[in-house]
Amino acid sequence: MFELYFVFYWLPKKMTQLARERNRSALAWSAMAIGAWIGTEAGIVAGFTFACALGTELWGWGEPSPAAQFGIYLLALGAAALSVTVVFRMLRAKPRHDVFPVPPPPPKFSDQSP
Repeated sequence: MFELYFVFYWLPKKMTQLARERNRSALAWSAMAIGAWIGTEAGIVAGFTFACALGTELWGWGEPSPAAQFGIYLLALGAAALSVTVVFRMLRAKPRHDVFPVPPPPPKFSDQSP
């Protein structure tokens, strides 16, 4: 339940705030963050499932223990959080729309020549 709150409420809220500060599409960046989270988590679980199926067929492994499944779930959550962090950093690297560089000071001319 906590994961659903995080993925579908907190994450879009933070991405929308950052995207609006930088004059970017809030929907696109929120979708990118959600996609990174779900895609990473699904990729880790699919890779683990494939490795277990391959091990069962080739080397006669048994079913993975509940502790191993929980460990892979925690690994998938950590990888998903890391992927969302990468998306956050990509958005934070974009310049803010209200920040402009300060122009150089005007030149000083003098009537006296050295």
